Amino acid sequence: MSELISKKRAIFLDRDGTLIEDLHYPRDPEKVRWVPGAVDALKELQGLGFLLFVISNQSGVGRGIITDLQFRKVHERFCDLLKDAGIEIREFAYCFHRPEDDCACRKPRTKFIEELARSHSVDLNQSYTIGDKWSDALMGFRAGASGMILKSESLEPVPPELKAVEVPVFSSWTEIAQFMKRLPRS
Repeated sequence: MSELISKKRAIFLDRDGTLIEDLHYPRDPEKVRWVPGAVDALKELQGLGFLLFVISNQSGVGRGIITDLQFRKVHERFCDLLKDAGIEIREFAYCFHRPEDDCACRKPRTKFIEELARSHSVDLNQSYTIGDKWSDALMGFRAGASGMILKSESLEPVPPELKAVEVPVFSSWTEIAQFMKRLPRS
């Protein structure tokens, strides 16, 4: 008889513009700053039992706008901020391809979210994506998770594939945390 594996709930987070301020291809680790409210909200989400992951398109590397070293230094600074805040990101998945490369890992494609869910026993039907672009929500929708948007000044119109889906748009991390606290626990 096979043993039943308990599936976990997770949140798949975008990085730039969602967790840290969007610096348009960040290259200077000293300029890395939290988006207001992100730290407290992430602590609350961890307290609710969600596993946290980061999935981020980083085409600046593939386009030659930032170097691999600059990317790594920004990532190290981000990891330091996470550690100082007591936030555990289970795993990071970064796509360095350019949009025209037509890769399987660039959001809204689902390669990374599906691989992370499989390797960490995550139930995508009880999981969420949070980002500042529709590609974040669309990736979640395509993989079977629910998406939500942290509203940004650069948010484009809803893509056709999501028009029939109710994707909540929040103006702050505080609103996201309040919404998540009201969800039923499994």
